[in-house]
Amino acid sequence: MKAGVKFEREAVRELPDLLEDLLGRRPATVSREVLAPDGHRVDAIVEVDGQTWLFEAKSSSRPGVVAAAKEQLERYAELIEADMSILVVPYMTPAGSKTAADVNLNWIDLSGNASIREGDNFRIHVEGKPNRYPQRGRPSSPFAPKSARITRELLIEPQRWWRQKEIVVVTGLDDGHVSRTVGRLRGEELLEESELGLRPRDPLLLLEAWAAEYRFDRHEFVYGHISGSGIELARELAGRLADADVDHAFTGLPAAWLLSRFAGFRLNSVYVKGDPLEVADEIGLRLEERGANVQLLVPDDEGVFSGEHQLDGVDCVSPPQVYVDLIHLPERAPEAAEELRRGGLWDGSAG
Repeated sequence: MKAGVKFEREAVRELPDLLEDLLGRRPATVSREVLAPDGHRVDAIVEVDGQTWLFEAKSSSRPGVVAAAKEQLERYAELIEADMSILVVPYMTPAGSKTAADVNLNWIDLSGNASIREGDNFRIHVEGKPNRYPQRGRPSSPFAPKSARITRELLIEPQRWWRQKEIVVVTGLDDGHVSRTVGRLRGEELLEESELGLRPRDPLLLLEAWAAEYRFDRHEFVYGHISGSGIELARELAGRLADADVDHAFTGLPAAWLLSRFAGFRLNSVYVKGDPLEVADEIGLRLEERGANVQLLVPDDEGVFSGEHQLDGVDCVSPPQVYVDLIHLPERAPEAAEELRRGGLWDGSAG
């Protein structure tokens, strides 16, 4: 039996007890595996105080799955004339919860957490319950360093329809790696496909899914100080790197400032190729972490340089790479990331 089907049945079995814990009373009627008028199966319909609540169970709370569940529940709710639609998952991750809030989706998990709202007078919110369904081992991810090359390219040109063989060429990955990663992205409901190829179903959703699993600490860091601050220091640093013939691309706050002119900053983060200590010596960087205003980064995968382009004469990584890096940087970096998110700069249109 497939894991998803097994979980859906377990979820429906536990639903009466779960609702009793949340509501303080047991629902009168639970109908399982109901056929909607269009012939599709609905996992459960529950009568609560004269209202019809529609439940759809999913074995994952990854952002793409959550967003797709919202569309599915809306369609079923209209067909069945349900008063409320609720997603059920094993455990709602922070990334899944954020997506649910973004799309206004009610949810509960079998670990005891919940977020349900109806109008202004009904609200259930439970958080902090531990995950009863931890995955054993480390699950394969479509956002591992090399695999993330695919997501990055899809977000640099999100409206383009891609053939898998084109992805192989642009990423430098082999056919098998591309096929497996595309399969995982497809399974997480992050891609749409047609006879023209594939592309992100929702670029922002794909970006958030990548950001949720992105590990900035996998890069190698060297911190130091050069006299100056802000974008003026970025330009000085870019000149020194160019004079030293060091391949580089800015990210984080300087790149965000060049993209959106949002917020002053102190820390200049820049990816470099080569030994970072040698680079530091060549550009006259005084090595010190305390009070540092320069952060040299050696990437865990050189795919970060894909989409590199100039903004006002400064080499920067692609907007989606800037976004995922900002989330992990200090000062006003998270606010700058939100500014890029609101401005839609994940679509690669900047620069």
